Amino acid sequence: MIRLIIPIEIYRKGGVEKVIVSLIPSLLEYVEIIIIILSRKDLDYFKSKLPKSERIIYDIFDWNQQSLAYQKRLFFYKIKSLFSKLKLTYLEQGVKELVEKVEREERIEHLIKKYQATHCLYFLTNTLTPPKISIPLAFIAYDLFWHFAPLTYSKEYRKKYDRSLAMWLEKASFILTISEQTRQEILQIFPQIKCQDKIKAVLLSGFSADGKVGEPQLKEHKEITFYFPSSLGIYKDHLTLLKAGIKLAKKNLDFKIIFLGKETDNLINGTMSLSGQTSTKEYEDYLQECQEVYQANMTLIKEHFLGLGYCEDEQVEYHYQTCDCVVVPSQYEGFGLAVSEGIVRGVPVIASDLNIFKEQAELYQCQDRLEFFEPGDDHALADCLERFILKAKPRLSQEEIKNRFGHWTWQKVAQEYLKYLEEIR
Repeated sequence: MIRLIIPIEIYRKGGVEKVIVSLIPSLLEYVEIIIIILSRKDLDYFKSKLPKSERIIYDIFDWNQQSLAYQKRLFFYKIKSLFSKLKLTYLEQGVKELVEKVEREERIEHLIKKYQATHCLYFLTNTLTPPKISIPLAFIAYDLFWHFAPLTYSKEYRKKYDRSLAMWLEKASFILTISEQTRQEILQIFPQIKCQDKIKAVLLSGFSADGKVGEPQLKEHKEITFYFPSSLGIYKDHLTLLKAGIKLAKKNLDFKIIFLGKETDNLINGTMSLSGQTSTKEYEDYLQECQEVYQANMTLIKEHFLGLGYCEDEQVEYHYQTCDCVVVPSQYEGFGLAVSEGIVRGVPVIASDLNIFKEQAELYQCQDRLEFFEPGDDHALADCLERFILKAKPRLSQEEIKNRFGHWTWQKVAQEYLKYLEEIR
């Protein structure tokens, strides 16, 4: 029986966090025990997100202050401090990285032995170094955005991410990608690494962790409501949806477009910023175009758009249950959960014509519930939205959802993961 240890050194609110809190409860149904290692500051948060269970054990990366490992850390940090005083920055940084790596590896290995873990799974590894441990190591790969997203990252930035991923590909016993697209991206960028046989694509599920679909709720207003739940980002392409919506507003059509996600409130109130993307050359042009669109169409935007910013899960789900259509205009995605989440809630979806969205359509056999448009084409998107306003597709009933889409839940994803993990002993 698998005893699974999961170190969470880094995570992202949004898609990655949703994978963590959806997949762990499903994995728990099929393993003996799950040990989750966290930083002390994240401990209470994840305890609140995950189900209470005697078979989930929480521990932290920090060593006890009386431990030998902690004393070793103090010694090396004295050396680091000396290098700092001597202004030997390169040596100072090298000692810091070495201490953190060794301390982390020793702590994970200590907890592996303490809890008799049999397998180790990382949910996110970007820029991390794989630990040297005594049990099989697996990780989830989401995308290679630094190569394939329509943004220009610096050579140093790409090298940092490539270096980390290459080490994981070589050291890991197994790699689980969230789509066949991501699997192909890895093989394209790293043809020299002999990892093809140990990379398996397992698509994510659109269902909630318990596999249930909430009852649709009555809307406060009768106009058609389009919904895009995603943090603001250049390749998420809120701007194309904004421009398409303005075209419809000028035709006096009755509709509302709801943006939900980090910084989407800024887009609608005209104070837009894109944290984390300011170093790309496209940032300044995108920001300027957003500002120009806002200034020229302020009244229409306030009438037809709503930007809610970051919201808790309950509000995300509420808008799934009250919207008429989910719209996903992304120009690049590793997966794009909003497409599957809309489909399995019985909501029609309009999405950009990306291969990853076609993978999801194939998974759920829902081509009749999806309409595609050319990425970045606000005219084509406006046409799709107008057709929907004039003749909206109805929601599916819960019985139809279960019959059509119930074959791929998080429990099925967990079963696939464990099938592959059990192959590596």
